[in-house]
Amino acid sequence: MAYRLLRKVFNKLLLKSPSRTEVLGNRAVDLLLQSERTNQVDVAEMAVETGRQALAATPNDHPQRAAVLDILAVALLRLFERTGQVDALEEAVETGRQALAATPRNNPRHAGVASNHGMTLRNLFECTGRIDVLEEAIETGRQALAATPHDDPDRLIPLSNLGTALLALFELTGRIDALEEAIETGRQALAATPHDDPRHAGVVSNLTPALQRLFECTGRIDALEEAIETGRQALAATPHDDPRHAGIVSNLGVALVRLFERTGQTNALEEAIETGRQAVSTTTHNSRERVVALNMLQVALLRLFERTGQIDVLEEAIETGRQALAATPLNHRGHADNLTSLGIALRLLFDHTGRIDVLVEAIETGRQAVTATPLNHRNRADNLANLGTALLRLFQRNGRIDVLEESIEMGRQAVAASPLNQPKRTWHLYSLGAALNHLFDRTGSTEALHEACRCYKEAADSTTGEAFLRYIAYRRFAHLAIVRGSHQAALQAIEDAIELLAAVLPNSLVRADREYQLGRLPGLAGEAAAAALAADQPIRAVELLERARGILAAETHSARGPDMVRLRGHAPHLADELEQLRSRLSVLDHPPASAQLPAEDKPWDTDREAKQRLAEDRREAYEAWRRLLDHIRSLPGFTRFFQSPTLDELVRHAHGATVVFITASPTRCDALILPDTAEHAVQVVPLVSLTQHAAMEHTNRLFGAIHAATDPRLDPAERVKAQQEILTVLAWMWDTITEPVLTHLGHTATPGPHKPWPRVRWCPVGFLAYLPFHAAGHHTDDPDQSTAPRAVIERVVSSYTTTVRILAQQPDADGHAMLIVPAADIPGATALPAVHEETTEITTLVPDAHVLTTTTRDGVLRALPDHQIAHFACHGSSGWADPARSCLLLSDHDVAPLTISDIGALQLTAHLAYLSACDTSITSPLLVDESLHVTGAFQLAGYRHVIGTLWHVDDRAAAQLARDFYAHLTNDGKVPPQTHRSSQALHYAIQRQRARYPKTPTLWAAHTHTGA
Repeated sequence: MAYRLLRKVFNKLLLKSPSRTEVLGNRAVDLLLQSERTNQVDVAEMAVETGRQALAATPNDHPQRAAVLDILAVALLRLFERTGQVDALEEAVETGRQALAATPRNNPRHAGVASNHGMTLRNLFECTGRIDVLEEAIETGRQALAATPHDDPDRLIPLSNLGTALLALFELTGRIDALEEAIETGRQALAATPHDDPRHAGVVSNLTPALQRLFECTGRIDALEEAIETGRQALAATPHDDPRHAGIVSNLGVALVRLFERTGQTNALEEAIETGRQAVSTTTHNSRERVVALNMLQVALLRLFERTGQIDVLEEAIETGRQALAATPLNHRGHADNLTSLGIALRLLFDHTGRIDVLVEAIETGRQAVTATPLNHRNRADNLANLGTALLRLFQRNGRIDVLEESIEMGRQAVAASPLNQPKRTWHLYSLGAALNHLFDRTGSTEALHEACRCYKEAADSTTGEAFLRYIAYRRFAHLAIVRGSHQAALQAIEDAIELLAAVLPNSLVRADREYQLGRLPGLAGEAAAAALAADQPIRAVELLERARGILAAETHSARGPDMVRLRGHAPHLADELEQLRSRLSVLDHPPASAQLPAEDKPWDTDREAKQRLAEDRREAYEAWRRLLDHIRSLPGFTRFFQSPTLDELVRHAHGATVVFITASPTRCDALILPDTAEHAVQVVPLVSLTQHAAMEHTNRLFGAIHAATDPRLDPAERVKAQQEILTVLAWMWDTITEPVLTHLGHTATPGPHKPWPRVRWCPVGFLAYLPFHAAGHHTDDPDQSTAPRAVIERVVSSYTTTVRILAQQPDADGHAMLIVPAADIPGATALPAVHEETTEITTLVPDAHVLTTTTRDGVLRALPDHQIAHFACHGSSGWADPARSCLLLSDHDVAPLTISDIGALQLTAHLAYLSACDTSITSPLLVDESLHVTGAFQLAGYRHVIGTLWHVDDRAAAQLARDFYAHLTNDGKVPPQTHRSSQALHYAIQRQRARYPKTPTLWAAHTHTGA
């Protein structure tokens, strides 16, 4: 922008007889313009040399000496921008000072000279971090602005330069008034710049980082959204070969990363990485623009690694960080930030690999960053906190108390350097609280405990902090409050954490991002129950268990449950509108395949725009959903519409059934029994012999033994030994969990002949859902002994439910039409020879069953609505790492798998789904409370009874068990399937299978009944 003003000066001079001064001055300007277009260093050097010649040819008293000094200063600045030569920049500053001193304030050129000098000073500050230089740049910028008429078309130049300098002052000092003035100045510059002005993009881009910083200081999401919008406008208006392109891309990229950090929108992170790679590829080696682009790209890659755990992404982030550090001079103020970013990446690599040399380098890098950061710099708190976190990792590795104490000291300094109400203060407080928590665990220091509680509480209560970090801080505070005996405070903190779930898991996120966010919240339900029980509020414990589990399923279930029935009767038009919005959000969760094409199959801009539109559509649909819910809840009698149920409502949903929640937390383990009427109290059975650690250990033992017992490659003796290990775990479950519960319920013996069997609906919380409660017991006991049988299967009929609210009474389905889906031989999977036998046996018992001959995904989805019973005999696949990939393997599974999304999206009123397949009730440990598995999907789709499996099942044994099930259900084929007896039929079938294979629990303990 400076060159345009210089050209105006010397064009006037050319109207006269040109002297050597004018000729050389214009030649220097021409070279500057050429350098701007080509980015060639040699051209920039020629411009400097020509400027020096012009100055040498200009006497001290020459009227144009100030203009020549200004030209040379700008040429030197341009050379610095191309080469990073700090001596050229320092010469530019000194030359600019001379130019400004030689230009009177009433001279029309004063504004341009002051503006150029302010820009040069700002660059020197960028290199040195000297606040006196920055303050001089701001003062000079104010002079330039004051000297520029309001109607001058070039007024945007001093406005932009002043705004950038003010932003730098905020970056250095954290002064919010400087930031607010920078934004206001940027807005004025934008208002003074026509859209068709070539400088419009640069002006818009200057506003982006200021708005981003405003978001970081205040947590205002509207500021961040405006920052992204201005960044996109600037990028769209800037050609790839424009020297400003990399800086504009970097500004936008950082804002997009912040959007991901705040909301979890993966598409924003993907856009940031793609723009960052583009910026790096378009910059020259060791240029300042390249360093900025590398910094942004590294931050985005680190966030992607944290999201995906892909080690190659982390390695790329580290390499990118090393490149940025190598390209940054030691005395540049950005050097400390580069060190910090690299240190964070190295710490994450240590977390992933456990390599102590990497952690040592991370700590050393962190120390260098702190040393290189001025005491009053706004980033000093971040750098201190990062060093403290790395030191905490070292303490966790070597146990040295001096390392922990240094970590705490770094944390205290970071908090002291953090302004109140700044979002990052939340992180600094949380980090310090974590270190103090470790000190308490190590030493029992009550002072450390109290200080940790204060840190967690302040972090959690910060309204400007990141929602997820506040949520974690509330949970940490609740745990320590229980340790302190402050039970009511702990319960309040847990409830506050649950209130934040709407912010942590906004409906505006696509389903995959919501699942990822939920995966970061494991254990909440168990901790909530423990806090409520510690506060002697068992009713609240049950209500919180329902509120903190099955969050995703609850949204779908609510849209089909009693609340929706009431709304349709009261205001059918609102019910229709709500259903349309729910369908729209469902479609936006699963965009068409064309939006999922690999990047190489379509232009990146097209892919980015499609994802951006998808995110905007999702956000708009969610806002419409939220507004409609607010309107419905304002109606009389609908205040609690789609709200988490109260105990009274839960009791009604259970219809008098015995529902037993089993919870485990670090502080206590309990069974909570839902009363049969709201007038009765929730019964609490403390499981005094159970600990969370023991439960996790035995769960791991169980699955290790199952894996060994079902591995045909192992020696038979090893497989027999593994079966015995499973029996040992089942006996442990009886002693520590199920026996105390059944004794409390009065189920102490096997029911007599012709007596009804009592039913228990188990609702295990967290990782306890992996355990087969129905199979718990001492199965090697002598059956003829006179003592009461020590096995659940000998005392009660067991069922499972994911939540109580999903038991809400559905309308009865008409008819008993049955569909059988046999998939014995499918591509890419082992054959299941017993499937043909299983199908024959079932059709003998249910002669009018329809056997699907073409078992494709679309064929099954078309057939299911016409049948009230569905039996699948096929392979199942659980998405342990990605639950959305859980599916039933049909003939076209390689191109169109029948996933849990397909199943859960159905809206049926059906009786029974029997899943004679492997692993249908298995999901990721991080999402186990969401029941994101095939069994849960069928229950959500509207099946009142679902038979599923907890692990891999044997083909032939599964066929035997299915035959016994349907034999009991149909009275040996004499009546149509009596699906209301599904739980009893499975209980009968498991008993028969256990009698056949008493020492082989893998053949009879995997099958479960879920539902009514």
